[in-house]
Amino acid sequence: MSEWINRIELKKNSPLEMQGHEYKFGFQRHKPQLMPTSHWHGHIEINYLFDCSANYLFSGRKISVPEGRMIIFWASFPHQMIASEGGGEMVNIYLPLKDFLTWNIPHDFTRKLLHGEVLVSNNLYSSDEQITRIWQNDIHNNDPLLVKQVKCEIRDRIRRMSIEDYASFGLTSSGLDTDNKPVINGFSHLQTMLTYIGDHYDKKITIAEITSSTGLHQNCAMKLFTRIMHVSIKQYINQLRLQHAQAMLIDSDKAVLEIALEAGFGSVSRFYSVFSNTYNMSPLEFRRNLDSYSIEN
Repeated sequence: MSEWINRIELKKNSPLEMQGHEYKFGFQRHKPQLMPTSHWHGHIEINYLFDCSANYLFSGRKISVPEGRMIIFWASFPHQMIASEGGGEMVNIYLPLKDFLTWNIPHDFTRKLLHGEVLVSNNLYSSDEQITRIWQNDIHNNDPLLVKQVKCEIRDRIRRMSIEDYASFGLTSSGLDTDNKPVINGFSHLQTMLTYIGDHYDKKITIAEITSSTGLHQNCAMKLFTRIMHVSIKQYINQLRLQHAQAMLIDSDKAVLEIALEAGFGSVSRFYSVFSNTYNMSPLEFRRNLDSYSIEN
């Protein structure tokens, strides 16, 4: 584990660069590096900006983050750093989704992340820079007890952020399940389904195939998935396919038909239907209007 958490090898040519590492915890400190393409993976990601600011694209939406802020998002959505100012450093922390969901973070905060909102802390603490250096040193020493303590301290920092003031970008549509059930049970089955979907979403798959991987009855597995993820299995598959397609629309000149097939939609008509119903624009309109499809902070 230590090799991965100390130095994450990034493949710049693929939006799926970190697929397969979603179960691993990661930590990096470095000078801000502009990204030539967007990428996405399954972690909950934290970025700290120390003595520097940054502009990001999240699924084509521009967000400007001032220096000194803590930003957190579900990295399953295509994201890219496109500009940075200042001579400071940034810290990237990668949290496995299954671990994050067991931390009992306030439900509304977690729900926002899982629906693609980007959350930016409004509070600045000098201790944030100091504590990340302690975390970095503890991780480098690779003492299991210290690494466990680091994760506990990261958990508590997120909890603090969740009950303080923070900005939220990328608000989702209404009509979501807003019940207050804590999302703390059934994560091993959920992880099994997420892994199966992650490995096969770009191919033709059925709900029966996905749920059978858990050993649960299909209806039980479907209800479990919806309760924790707040979307159905079908909606989640479409979400992954749309995110893959968005990344290619943003980063490549591939034809829409090629993108539709590569993302797993099976036909260009199906791709146009799902994309247009979700974003109220066609894939070609999305590609043409990236500059206007932005949010400034």
